[in-house]
Amino acid sequence: MPVPASALLRGLVLGAVALLLALVLPAAAQTDDARRAELRAGIAAAQAEANRLQGDFKGLLGVRDRIEALIAEARALRRDTESARSRLQAQLAEIGRATVPDAAGAEKRQAETDLAQVEARLRQDGQSLRAAEDLLNRVTEARRSLFARRLLATSPSPLTPTFWSELLDRAVPQVGERMAELGARATDNAWDEDFLGLAVILILALAISWIFRAVGRRLARRWRRFVERAGIGPRRAAAIHALIDLGVMVVPVPLALALLLLLNDDTDLSPGSLDSLFVRFLAAVAGVLLGTGILRAMVAPRDPAVRLLAVGDRAARTIHRTGTAMLMIYAAALVFAEFTVMAHLGVAIGEAATILAVLACCALLAGALVRLAHAPPPGEDEAAAMAAASPVGFLGALAPVAWAVTAAAIACVLLGLTALGAFLVGRLLVTGVLVALGWILLICVDALSVGAEDVARSARLTGLCRTFTLRPETLALASIAASGLLHALVVGAMVFVVIGPWSLAHGELNPFQDAFLGTTVADLRGWVGAAGLALIVFGSGLLATRLATGWLDRRFLPHTRLDSGARYSVITVVGYGGLALTLVVALGQLGVNPQSLTVIAGALSVGIGFGLQSIVSNFVSGLIVLAERPIRVGDLVTVKGEEGRVRKISVRSTLIATGDRTDLVVPNTDLITSIVRNKTLTDDTQRLRVPLLLDKETDIEVLHEILLKVVERHPNVAAHPAPSALLMRIGEHGLEYEVRCFLVDLAASDATRSELNTIWLTLFRRAGIKLGGPPAGWRG
Repeated sequence: MPVPASALLRGLVLGAVALLLALVLPAAAQTDDARRAELRAGIAAAQAEANRLQGDFKGLLGVRDRIEALIAEARALRRDTESARSRLQAQLAEIGRATVPDAAGAEKRQAETDLAQVEARLRQDGQSLRAAEDLLNRVTEARRSLFARRLLATSPSPLTPTFWSELLDRAVPQVGERMAELGARATDNAWDEDFLGLAVILILALAISWIFRAVGRRLARRWRRFVERAGIGPRRAAAIHALIDLGVMVVPVPLALALLLLLNDDTDLSPGSLDSLFVRFLAAVAGVLLGTGILRAMVAPRDPAVRLLAVGDRAARTIHRTGTAMLMIYAAALVFAEFTVMAHLGVAIGEAATILAVLACCALLAGALVRLAHAPPPGEDEAAAMAAASPVGFLGALAPVAWAVTAAAIACVLLGLTALGAFLVGRLLVTGVLVALGWILLICVDALSVGAEDVARSARLTGLCRTFTLRPETLALASIAASGLLHALVVGAMVFVVIGPWSLAHGELNPFQDAFLGTTVADLRGWVGAAGLALIVFGSGLLATRLATGWLDRRFLPHTRLDSGARYSVITVVGYGGLALTLVVALGQLGVNPQSLTVIAGALSVGIGFGLQSIVSNFVSGLIVLAERPIRVGDLVTVKGEEGRVRKISVRSTLIATGDRTDLVVPNTDLITSIVRNKTLTDDTQRLRVPLLLDKETDIEVLHEILLKVVERHPNVAAHPAPSALLMRIGEHGLEYEVRCFLVDLAASDATRSELNTIWLTLFRRAGIKLGGPPAGWRG
């Protein structure tokens, strides 16, 4: 039987593919096998290193970084192997469809052999990946245990004789001997090269700091003169002055650290080395400079005009001096702790120095809290100078937290938990300074954002709008949107600082490298449970939604062309959307699949149809009202004979304030299914009609002059369209007139009607105009 040409061609193509794979796969397999061997060797070496460094916190951090690289390599290998398996499976499927069995049999056997080898390699890759992940978990747990042991390490309490005996009888007498050994090491020229390099770096760092400080002072003076000439607002001027202060203090620090790394690549950062002591000293100086710069930018103790915190001079000096003193004491304690390790001093000396530092910081903080509580408010001169300052209501809320941390730190030190007390003080200092930095940045972002009025007043911004053909309102909205994004970033960073990183209080050079000691969402779920994590997620989502709607309501939407009703609709929709998203994410933490919610809703549809029909109907009607906006917040409406202004629209009901100061709660279904009279839907102005009945003998010209003159001079009557007085009917009992006018404020329609009638009646009596009506004794 002849073989079809198409089948023969397919067989030739399959043969060519098989030959190509036979040539390529062995080389690729050899390369992958070498990678697998290297991966297994790396895992074994990392495991041996982790076993050797069980008590080294920083050493285990380096091992963790190596393991993470090994895990990434193992996953890449597994992906490549899975791709090879998919190709072979596709080849086997193609061979199975071939119509030339003899030509496909050998190829099929070869492909099956290759697939079996790939499956074996895939199992090896899975085993390597699991081994690396298990090793990473063990290293993470070891680091957490070390951190907990270091944090909760017990030592003799200073209230016990044991502490003083260890300090005075053993540690202090050895100080002279240890210092002599340290001097001998220095005289043996073992540190000459290190001293020279570190001295050069220190001199250069000090020179950079001095140059930046001089440049900063010069910029501050020029900025003052520019502000006086340009007429910049006090809040914006204070914000830019704070940024100049921060720049002067912040920029030299990373430059000095980069200089350290560039000029001394062989720096030995092992504990107890001279390089480690120098790095700790440099980090301490940098921390003090940053902290004092942030405090000075916030409180400006010598210049109330650029102060960002609305406090008096006495309170500003207290905050700055206390913060600076606490930072210097804590930094000195960190440097001395490193020095005790390098000089091999007794452990009791380091603990005594830490205890003194903690107690001194607590005493300074307690004294500052007392002085701030009794500090007088800013005087009139200070308040006039501090036109740019922000309120300080949050300080009262933070005072109990500071008192609690102070009491806890003192109690820990007295109970022998010195490390925990030092950690609390360090966390309080670092968190306070960095939160103050974030707060300053938030103020600067608010002050530097521009509005439409700022664009109109600024020639440069106006020129920018002309260049890019933008409206001033568009540029203002873009500025506000950028301000909101920066707000979110700064607030997120502040939250990160408050809850981590935990190593900040221990003087780590790069604490953000391992912020949460390897803690993941899975670990958090294991600690607090699925329900606890769901509550955390739900609370965080509600807080984020509230902040977002508040920002939209106060900052963004007022600068748009939307009216108050449209803004309210947007805020309501965003609020309910955020609530729904938060609920879905929180349920996901409990293991509830969002798709299963539709199944649950379908199962409850019968119950909804019978028992919750009105609630669901009102809910859907509320969504329709918010989307279509037939009524808006502030509209004057009449619903089922009740008239009032719309105060609030929710998804179930609408709140309407009536004229007699009562609130009318109207189900949203009534707004959709019944006739609603909206007097301000398309036009805020509304015509007022005032009927009058006058005597038939009235002088028409005098009457018209009185009617129109009074109504045109009333402040609540719009000039356009012009008011009119119309003779509607000559009746049996007199002339029936109707005065028509449009009001500026429709809410004052009844008051306007009463005032017009009162003035007209007075003028009618003066002009001798009589009101119409049936004669005396007449009965209709």
